[in-house]
Amino acid sequence: MTHIRRFELIALLAVVLFSAQATFVLAQESAPDAKSDAAEKSSDNDSEQDVSAKKTDEDQEAEPKADQSKAKDDVPKDESKRQGDEKPKDNDKSTDKTAGEKNKQSAKPNKTSKNEDEKEKAKPKTQVRLIALSGNYVDKIQSGGVDPMSLFMGNRPMKQKSFFRLCDYLQELADDEDVNYVVFDLSDAALSMNSAQLDEFTRRMDKLNASGKKTIAWLENADNTHLAVAACCKKVLMADFGGLDMSSSAIETMYYRDAMDLIGVKASVIRAGNFKGAVEPYTNSEMSSHLRKHYADMVTTQNDAKVDRIVRGRGLTSSKVRDLQKQRFLTPSETLAAGLVDKLAPYGSMKSTVDEMVGEETEWSLPKQKRIRQMSFFEMMSTMMSGPRTSSSRVRDNTIAVLHLSGAIVDGKRGSTGVVSGPTVSAIESLAQDDKIKGIVVRINSPGGSATASESVRQALKKLAAEKPTAVSMGRVAASGGYWISCIGVPIYAEKATVTGSIGVFSMKLSYGTLLKRIGVKVETIALDDSAEAFSAHREWTSDDTATLQKTIDEVYTKFLKLVSDSRDIPLDKLEPLAGGRVWSGTQAKQIGLVDQIGGLDDCLAVIAKKASLDSDYKVIHRSAQSAGISLLELLGESDEDEIFSNVSRTAIRSLARRGLSLNTTKLLVDDALNRTNGRPTVWLLHPAEITIR
Repeated sequence: MTHIRRFELIALLAVVLFSAQATFVLAQESAPDAKSDAAEKSSDNDSEQDVSAKKTDEDQEAEPKADQSKAKDDVPKDESKRQGDEKPKDNDKSTDKTAGEKNKQSAKPNKTSKNEDEKEKAKPKTQVRLIALSGNYVDKIQSGGVDPMSLFMGNRPMKQKSFFRLCDYLQELADDEDVNYVVFDLSDAALSMNSAQLDEFTRRMDKLNASGKKTIAWLENADNTHLAVAACCKKVLMADFGGLDMSSSAIETMYYRDAMDLIGVKASVIRAGNFKGAVEPYTNSEMSSHLRKHYADMVTTQNDAKVDRIVRGRGLTSSKVRDLQKQRFLTPSETLAAGLVDKLAPYGSMKSTVDEMVGEETEWSLPKQKRIRQMSFFEMMSTMMSGPRTSSSRVRDNTIAVLHLSGAIVDGKRGSTGVVSGPTVSAIESLAQDDKIKGIVVRINSPGGSATASESVRQALKKLAAEKPTAVSMGRVAASGGYWISCIGVPIYAEKATVTGSIGVFSMKLSYGTLLKRIGVKVETIALDDSAEAFSAHREWTSDDTATLQKTIDEVYTKFLKLVSDSRDIPLDKLEPLAGGRVWSGTQAKQIGLVDQIGGLDDCLAVIAKKASLDSDYKVIHRSAQSAGISLLELLGESDEDEIFSNVSRTAIRSLARRGLSLNTTKLLVDDALNRTNGRPTVWLLHPAEITIR
């Protein structure tokens, strides 16, 4: 593994001293990610101007203008002359005076007309809020695991968006009485939300629509995610130069057995449960018949959830949607004819088309922009190297915490990605000790992992649930170890398409002995007994190895069954047909008793608020378990790049990258400080020798 050179690491601290007076700009996001997206994409192609509160020339021309003409005389000239001829001459002065007064009065502006004009001017415009959705939406942004090379090359890390910040913003819009229309720009082909998020999004959009807001979606090149979001809106527009990819649900698995035989690689597998399908690609040439049938049933229920969203939003029948899925690729005209959209419009004409639909003078606006504050270089480095701030002083009273457990479950004391047992248990204990936090929702998005790490996390969660109201909210997947940590005797909520269950255990290793022989590699081992080579890469497990490991796997499986039985109150004899490694959709899991309700995070929050006797104004915070930082000696020692960058805050680096600062810039500053050719080095002392950056 490549190591960072020592002089570069020392220089990393040196630049703090060298650039103490330098300041860099770090963006602190104060609005949901959808807000920043809208800011980036605020122009409309047909108008070639910013979609903002500024008035266009057309808007100004459309405004009512004040009547500048003076009122005519009450008496026409001919009538005045005729009347004057009939009157005696000695009354001429009186007549002239009367006419002058009338002319003077008529010269005054018409007060009624002026008031009407001013009232017309003061008439508020129809307020349109634009939200551009793009990128990959995740339950909780993870701040670790950055590729060092991409940073040194100046590349921007993959952009993640906070899904629940978007949900919170939808609620803000529902409460905003000034907003009349909400337009969702769905033109970004990279928009990504998983099935569980789409169900949650649908419920949040129901509240937005119920508030009286008129919602409109704009589609260009759309897939299932775009269509699901658009179906939540009251009106759907589509560019006439685009298309729709409307695929049904499917599972695709590659099987490697034949290729492994060809090159000389063998898989040794031990498992408890014939439905533990994760090992089949390495042991079989094709999917087993019993697993194929089981997967087909699960995929059917998952696709039913996908179909239901379209049926509910667009008023079509299930059979009609299934027919469209079979066709899959639809042109804009076919999409319109099928009833999936309401109108086709010229490509790039979103704003003008919406204005035409509204039929009134509109004022477009974007979500709030980012707040920018100055940050010293030292503060910048501290922010990059620190973990998430979870100080209790920042937590208000009467708060519900959402603990996000996402990724593989692994053993360890440090780690920034996945559910690492050490920091996760510490985070759970901190939540239990914080008196301001009145309840917990455990949000799980994990396919499983280590049995020992899963049990460590489960025990900590069970203690937490004994002290505070707790509920489990399953995201896209909560299977195997992800289901293990859910079994703490509290209500479990899952979405219809959630993948859960997989109550089973397996162990597997690949051996390359035959391949090594073919390429001329020989392995010589000095060992006291055969068991010492059990996990060597050059041989398969022996019968003795298999027998010993099978006992261990069976014991873990028995414990798994018992904790599920106790937690879900399901007798063991009835649980066996549900286990064995079988995976279930959320709909199926509800039917067989593995989860309590179909619902999302919002439903869990309502349950916890009620149990904790909280008023409707309770606060919600989101937490995840991550490493608390790294020691400076680790930076200056033999730590490798992966260890260092796994502890760097991805959120901070991404913000810096958006401002144009890459780590290559830092390296250049260091080189300039230590290796000046036109003078002496500017760094003379590094002190203190040991410090932990938090």
